[in-house]
Amino acid sequence: MTTETETIAAAISQIDEKKQKLKKAFDDLQSHRSLLSPSFPLSWSDIDSHFTSLQSSLSNRLRLLQSEPPNDSPITETANDPEPPAVVIRPELKSLCEKMDSIGLSKYLADHWDDDAMPNQELSAAFRHSPDPATMVFNAVYASSKAPTSGKTIDARRVVVLLMEALIDLNDVEIGVDTKEKAKKLAEDWKAKIGNKPFEALLFLHLIAAFGLGSEFSSEEVSRYVVMIAKYKQATLVCNKVGLDKERVGEVINKLLSGGKPILAVRFMYECGRTDGFEPVSVLKSYVKEVREAAERVCKEDKYSLKSQNEATDKEVSALKAVIKIIKDWGLEAEFDEERVEERVEELEKEKAKRKRNNVEQQQPQVKAKGRKRPRDRRGVQQAPAQSQQQPLRPEHSHHGLQLNPFGVVVNSARGPYMNPVAAGLYGSAATLPQPVYYGQQVGFLRPPFHPAYYPHQ
Repeated sequence: MTTETETIAAAISQIDEKKQKLKKAFDDLQSHRSLLSPSFPLSWSDIDSHFTSLQSSLSNRLRLLQSEPPNDSPITETANDPEPPAVVIRPELKSLCEKMDSIGLSKYLADHWDDDAMPNQELSAAFRHSPDPATMVFNAVYASSKAPTSGKTIDARRVVVLLMEALIDLNDVEIGVDTKEKAKKLAEDWKAKIGNKPFEALLFLHLIAAFGLGSEFSSEEVSRYVVMIAKYKQATLVCNKVGLDKERVGEVINKLLSGGKPILAVRFMYECGRTDGFEPVSVLKSYVKEVREAAERVCKEDKYSLKSQNEATDKEVSALKAVIKIIKDWGLEAEFDEERVEERVEELEKEKAKRKRNNVEQQQPQVKAKGRKRPRDRRGVQQAPAQSQQQPLRPEHSHHGLQLNPFGVVVNSARGPYMNPVAAGLYGSAATLPQPVYYGQQVGFLRPPFHPAYYPHQ
């Protein structure tokens, strides 16, 4: 064991060094960001916080492992040994339970909520070191319910749920009459606050399940609250512990089916033992068909826009993955063709990726065309485009044998821009071919000075 812990400790100590290498690789990747997808979501702060959280979790687990006394005796397993492997309990947690420190226990769980999720098995095992686990949990729950609200209210309520779940796992726990009466009074107060709030219903059902109060309340009312909390992972746990009979559980399943929640209904069928009165495989097959038809309707209503296609794809993929999970969890491969569902998921994801690529390719030429501008000189004046991109000014008018462009300027027929054909013969080269005048060559044109003697008097 010593060698193993030293190896783990050495590996943890190398995390910082490896994280630096990862950061260098990430920086290299960022230097080629232009080649990445515009929606590339990762930042180094996200990656760093993730690895920091993992490092903290591993360090805590190593510390717990090192605190255990060494056991050099060989571990033997026999078929007749019903004892499960021992659960490692954190020393601080064990000490709080031994002292019946309800307030300290709640604070400890709240402080360590983000560092490492507290397994129910560890908490339940720690409760066994308490002289009266039910009273200890009730005192913690009651104190939390009476505490003033703060920014971490939701965390405090989750701690309460965790405490009651761990108590539910202790099937053989003894609950004193006085504690049970106090729990019943608190449950009545909580029931009055439920209204249409699912989490309040979740707290109420946990309380009556943990302290055996199911028979104290109307089964119809309790089943209605179970439907309200069906989306929570603890729903089937409390449903099995609040004393609902087979018919009431069937009513819950039927309400889920009629409410358009077949995945939740199938989950209740298997986890609450009601597969005899229902056909879960048929429900799943019908659901797969309905999901595909619903996706088609969404696209058709919005004329197959890119947004509607992506939304329909996301919903269908999410639904099919939920079906695949149920197939695997309950071994339904022989009754349900899982491969066809997985192929459909792969097909949808490929189609979405293709639409995304096509959309990016269509937008890129528009961005380039919009960004094209004429270059400017140092004075801020736009420069003329190259001559190869211009059309020469064609002579469209003539006046006394002179060729003029549309602006009334003499077309160049020799070397000088303002020479007439006679002057070209005297001072220039008569063999020079006429050259067109471009707009770019007119830049800097100065009008000749005005001479009144050139113009006849009116």
